[in-house]
Amino acid sequence: MEPKITKPTHEFYGQLQQAYDWFNRELFNNALPSCLITVQRERNTMGYFSPLRWSHGGKKDVHEIALNPAYFANKKVIEIFQTLVHEQCHLWQHEFGSPSRGGYHNQEWANKMESFGLMPSSTGTPGGKKTGQSMSDYVIETGRFKQTCIELIQSGHEFRWADRRISKPSINNLFDFSSLRDLLDPCQPTLSQTLPPSPEKILNISVSTLIPNFAYHDIQHQLNKLKTKYSCPICKTNVWGRANLRIRCEECSELFIAN
Repeated sequence: MEPKITKPTHEFYGQLQQAYDWFNRELFNNALPSCLITVQRERNTMGYFSPLRWSHGGKKDVHEIALNPAYFANKKVIEIFQTLVHEQCHLWQHEFGSPSRGGYHNQEWANKMESFGLMPSSTGTPGGKKTGQSMSDYVIETGRFKQTCIELIQSGHEFRWADRRISKPSINNLFDFSSLRDLLDPCQPTLSQTLPPSPEKILNISVSTLIPNFAYHDIQHQLNKLKTKYSCPICKTNVWGRANLRIRCEECSELFIAN
């Protein structure tokens, strides 16, 4: 009998729910209520928190934490966890603190983040402002957050799904080579293929790198197939458009030729 295949929706959202529950227990002492986790392709953001966004039968309202799947393939695993905990801190503040209006990241939120080992930063790097409207963060190496992430990976958590229809990154953006040099040693191909990466290294690898046989959907190639290049045979002016167009060059009164 063939093994039962998990339904993609159940598996994908189950991975997110497992991570939410893990951080809720390990960082928030299970204080956070259940929320609805969604994936939204919101431009220029990896995630957001929306308080009391959903209603269940008109009797119970719950918060929403949205994550952007367009970032999953190219971002490091730890950055996905950072985004989730970042939004969980907003949820915590809504339940137990004093959030500012309009999604402003105030000092109370910043202190909570820092207590977990995530340093708020407007630039995502040391030296950035700790409060503001748009806020990123970076990992404090000795903080609880990083250790909790390692323990989550050790528990068996893994991402098995990633969006293929996104821009393919350069090879330098796929890995943290400094943390993988002993894993990807070209002088020892057999060893590098048989030794699994440690949990700490997994955190610094992009999700697409961890998924076997992952292949990007070549968006640019597909777009190019939808456009046809036409050239004027006299002045050599080029234009692009859909296939089978009949267009004429106004300067030369010649029909453009499809290339």
